[in-house]
Amino acid sequence: MIDPPLWLILLPLGAAVPVYLLRGWRFGGYLAALVSAFTGILAAILPPTHPLHLMGRVFLLDPLTQFTLAIYLLASAWLFVAGQSLRLGRHFLPLGLCIAGLFAIAAMSRHLAISSLVMTLAAIAAVPVIQDERPDSVRGAWRFLVTIGLALPFFLLAAWHIDVYRENAEHTMYLPQAAILLAMGFALWLFAFPIYSVLTTLGSSSSLSGALVLIGFPMMVLTLLNHLLAEATWFGWWEQSGQILLLIGLASAALGGMFTAIQRTLRAMLGYAALFDLGCLLIALAVQGTRGAVVLYASLVTRALGLMLLGIATETLLKGSDGDSLINIRGVGRRQPLAAIALTIGGFSIAGTPLAAGFAGRWLLLHDLAQVDERWAWLVLLAGLGVVLAYLRALFALLQADETGAHVLPSAPVPITSGFVLLILSLAAVSLSIFPSPILRIASTLVTLYPLPRL
Repeated sequence: MIDPPLWLILLPLGAAVPVYLLRGWRFGGYLAALVSAFTGILAAILPPTHPLHLMGRVFLLDPLTQFTLAIYLLASAWLFVAGQSLRLGRHFLPLGLCIAGLFAIAAMSRHLAISSLVMTLAAIAAVPVIQDERPDSVRGAWRFLVTIGLALPFFLLAAWHIDVYRENAEHTMYLPQAAILLAMGFALWLFAFPIYSVLTTLGSSSSLSGALVLIGFPMMVLTLLNHLLAEATWFGWWEQSGQILLLIGLASAALGGMFTAIQRTLRAMLGYAALFDLGCLLIALAVQGTRGAVVLYASLVTRALGLMLLGIATETLLKGSDGDSLINIRGVGRRQPLAAIALTIGGFSIAGTPLAAGFAGRWLLLHDLAQVDERWAWLVLLAGLGVVLAYLRALFALLQADETGAHVLPSAPVPITSGFVLLILSLAAVSLSIFPSPILRIASTLVTLYPLPRL
């Protein structure tokens, strides 16, 4: 009999083959969305299980892994549905399912070498998804793959050092070396400052595939990092580790907000807004103030929601334009008001403004950060205003009349499926701002089940 956690691996990987064969029909997309949604719900409701032993290695479905896999799989389902009426590469659906299955293996594995190898395989599978059969996205895809690949030797060497220590506890001299190797590997995987160009170049690809990667990979990396912090307490022995993580988060948030404000294209805004939000996640992990890790866990949900809105709305709006610059999209919002509103709500959710999904978590983060240093709280607040300014500029361009009509293609109404998805996600984002208690309650429960050590 197959253990229930293994279905989280088998279902998406097994469905990838029929989805690939049916990718030319709408049924293929709906099948991918159905499998992804069902697997996501299964990840959320599975009861706690004992560790699984496969090929001599331990695999465990802990509450944090359930939470992050459910977020990613449900987000993938919405992107698969919306993508049916938008331009998608032929690899988006089947490889999207393969990435989900590989994420499940990496997150459940309790051996660092296996997790790092599987994450590298997921990155390889993501390359065709990122390229999306667009020649102008090759640079972003290969920069992403090279960065993931460069981190692999650090993780493999760290795993070897850890295995030597486990065989003989007297070899404690290997632990500082392993900690340094792990820090270098996670620094590459997180794509934060100073390696943030990986995130920003991902925005040059299709916004749907960019959203899928920007949601999944940072979240799974944070999951693996949290596993390490919780299970290998020696990794946080260095007293400056929390301070360095905080400074990296502050730099990423500041640069992301500043560069988002000055962008002139929608796809570039998406990449830099994701960098700003990633910086806020790192700050939450480093500070862990009065609400502990509640802010971090709640922000994973609002980040996915915001990036989904930005990715789907951007691709929907660009169907009615001959380019993604603010000049090229003049007037598009007049014929696609739902997509224009969804784009604004998505940007505001990433920024953490009132009446958007990220407001409650961002407010708690600013409160905790102010207890450390008020100047840093103001820095994050100003960076968030940069994201708000960028999407207000985009909204103004979308609603501005294009008197010449040179940049707008003939009538391009919002497709029914993507319009439906945008409506549901927009209502969810606004509802989570007005009634944030459900997501905060779930995050509080997760903190109780899976507490994180303070850095």
